[in-house]
Amino acid sequence: MSVRFLAIAILATVVFAIGPSESACQPRPPESDARHSSGLAVAPQMDLCHRMTPYEPLALAFDRAYTFAQQHPDDIGYPWDDRGNRTLIVSAATPNGRALLYQWSGLGWEVPVRIRTVTRSFGELERVKDDVIELARTRIPGTENIGMSAGDWERNRVLIGVARLTDELAAAIVARYGTEVVAVLIGPRYGPFGLRD
Repeated sequence: MSVRFLAIAILATVVFAIGPSESACQPRPPESDARHSSGLAVAPQMDLCHRMTPYEPLALAFDRAYTFAQQHPDDIGYPWDDRGNRTLIVSAATPNGRALLYQWSGLGWEVPVRIRTVTRSFGELERVKDDVIELARTRIPGTENIGMSAGDWERNRVLIGVARLTDELAAAIVARYGTEVVAVLIGPRYGPFGLRD
């Protein structure tokens, strides 16, 4: 093997191991959900930018915003660390939440803070996340494929991870949560919980 070939192979390995560069994670339009025939949203696969190490001032502001949302769960929704724009987005679910966030955002963060209006509060979404565990324990066909629930901070909703989506499982999710509060991520890495007796 030539030295030149070996050097190229090592360089390629390093580039692929490091992952996306900062320029690869520039803002881009959000991908649209697909829809199952039941109306259930099927979320696009996670963006590589969400796996990159966040800008430290943004990470700190997000952590404080998340804690603030926990303290006001009926008035505020999920915060979102928009890493591509290095901007913190905070979510007002009520007029009182907007007033609280307006005051909070003026505390002098090192990153821009933008307030958006949402229809679902932090508390509502966290209850849905917890309830997904109960859905996974039912005997409805397909629920054995449920593997996780997580907050979708960007879209202020809950993601349900499933190893495989069946029509029965989609119908059960829609019957329980409707078509706007949750979306599913599909793939073997998302399931299952293994919670059945």
